[in-house]
Amino acid sequence: MYIGIDIGGTSIKGVLLGGKKIARKIKIPTKSKTNKKIIIAQIFECIRRLIRKNVKGIGIGVAGPMDFKNQKALNPPNVTGLKNLELGKIIEKKFKIKTIIDNDVHCLVFAEALFGAGKNKQMVVGLGIGTGVGGGIVINKKIIYGKSGTAGEMGHMMIIYPERSRGEKARKCNCGSRGCLEAYINEKGIQKTAKKIFGREIGTIKLYEMAKKRDKKAIEVWKITGRYLGLGLANIVDTLNPDIVIIGGGIAGAREFLLNSAKKEMRKNILSPKAKNMPVVRAKLGEFAGAIGAGLLSSIS
Repeated sequence: MYIGIDIGGTSIKGVLLGGKKIARKIKIPTKSKTNKKIIIAQIFECIRRLIRKNVKGIGIGVAGPMDFKNQKALNPPNVTGLKNLELGKIIEKKFKIKTIIDNDVHCLVFAEALFGAGKNKQMVVGLGIGTGVGGGIVINKKIIYGKSGTAGEMGHMMIIYPERSRGEKARKCNCGSRGCLEAYINEKGIQKTAKKIFGREIGTIKLYEMAKKRDKKAIEVWKITGRYLGLGLANIVDTLNPDIVIIGGGIAGAREFLLNSAKKEMRKNILSPKAKNMPVVRAKLGEFAGAIGAGLLSSIS
């Protein structure tokens, strides 16, 4: 059996995998994004509640770039308390079980490529949209890392020129840059768009509920967000030309208001007519996809 943990800015999710099946799962709110001791204590608690005598490996998914050699999270933008922490070694020392860490959306896309929406596809690209925006690339069931391990950080492609965006500065991203895709389609970015339209920030869950009730302003917020996403998708398709793009994370739940707008904008901006019909779909494995992928990675490491 294998344990997979997905550490996010909003929640920490864990699964106990027995083969392809989830034997147990857990989800707890992330109590702190900045306090190292609190975050580690929460990770340990998740593992304790999942662990069994026959657990052979632990996989951990964390947002942001990794130092894979030292099993270190370099600068996770949404859980800053883990910065430069050799998390894999800490967990392995604590539980005496082989532990690996990887990017959280790498884990999500890996799970989807093996058993979810990307099953039987050769090249799968995925985005995880929530507190932040991460990405992953899987070719022939293998994660593509690039030379320094940062391949797939598509949330930080620039979609708006930093100095001007309709007469104002492009939005500042969690990474410190301006104009990143993440700054426009993550939870805070959507709330900022809502503030422009409603005059106040509204949470994404509330916005989705309002859109389902056919609130025109809420629907417009999602359409605008979809257009920003579509610009990012066009860049992905022109650069990588994958078989499929999978959208996961909490924001993907608003697919009927988000993805139609995104696909329309994507097709408008893609260079090749042959690529315009590339499938863009919601992740199939749900909110535990990242944790499942982390567990699967630990089983093959």
